[in-house]
Amino acid sequence: MEEIVVQTPARLHFGLLDLHGGLGRIDGGIGLALEQPRTVISATRSQNCKAFCPMEPGFEGRLESAIHAVCGHYNFPGANVAVLERARPHAGLGSASQTLVGAGMAISALYGLSPCAAEIAGLVGRGGTSGIGIGAIQHGGFILDGGHRFRRGEGSKTGYSPSSASVGVPPPPLLARYEFPDWDVLIVIPQGEGASGDRERDLFQEACPVPAGDVEKMCRILLTQMLPAVLEADLETFGVAMEAFQGFGFKVFEAETQGPLLAECVEFLQTNGGKGVGMSSWGPTLFAFGEDFSTLQGKAKVWLSSRGGGEAMLTRANNRGFRRLSGTGDP
Repeated sequence: MEEIVVQTPARLHFGLLDLHGGLGRIDGGIGLALEQPRTVISATRSQNCKAFCPMEPGFEGRLESAIHAVCGHYNFPGANVAVLERARPHAGLGSASQTLVGAGMAISALYGLSPCAAEIAGLVGRGGTSGIGIGAIQHGGFILDGGHRFRRGEGSKTGYSPSSASVGVPPPPLLARYEFPDWDVLIVIPQGEGASGDRERDLFQEACPVPAGDVEKMCRILLTQMLPAVLEADLETFGVAMEAFQGFGFKVFEAETQGPLLAECVEFLQTNGGKGVGMSSWGPTLFAFGEDFSTLQGKAKVWLSSRGGGEAMLTRANNRGFRRLSGTGDP
């Protein structure tokens, strides 16, 4: 039986840019594709649509609905999709988009098509708030997305909401994508869980709109510090910019939803040489950048084991995006 196996990169979401909306757009954001962790998906032809996700059986219903949506849109007879590896869910790594969009791209490749990640995201209901995961899958690298039109007619958003509660909203446009420097990226995941589902929706309603002044400061940091630092491979300036960026807007509220353990972990990473320390999405995933973090990774594992456990993995940016591991599909 013919099989396609693909991998999609996890992503860090550094923060949503504009949850004020006073200029007629909301959301927007910046993030980074990672080499590890990754999601690996197998797709085979079938006359039915079936999903297998042994590491999270409760996700299989959502995945099966996505398979039906893709097969129905392109008039494919069906597909069996198995998740072989998956980034940890509800941790700030974007595992839902990686799995749902990756499955759609694998099925399409199986039948000889190659739609873009944004097209698949629209079919499977992703991208209603953030376009970082979609850009990471399509292109890899450092991603800036342009958010959504706000209360301005058909196709625009009418309220502040996460992707899971933004049905019918198309994925945002990609404004910029850059190769990211070959720095070490230390991913540290203490005990805890990010927001999802009804809780995530309620938190958006509680926190928004954010002050317009915060949005203005974040945009200035992004344009005059962070992006030039990426292009010039200036680790010191990038670190300063990232930590400043995390101190404004919706990111402050996201951090406040986590307990004191995450704040202690941020302090630990900064004290031990981490640059640009911050939290991805709702957490609990934290990140730090540097030149050689093999020693810090070991220290982080010891620190985590003394505080209930967790993960500390060393990785780098993924500047390629979606990758086919095996299989050819139709010519």
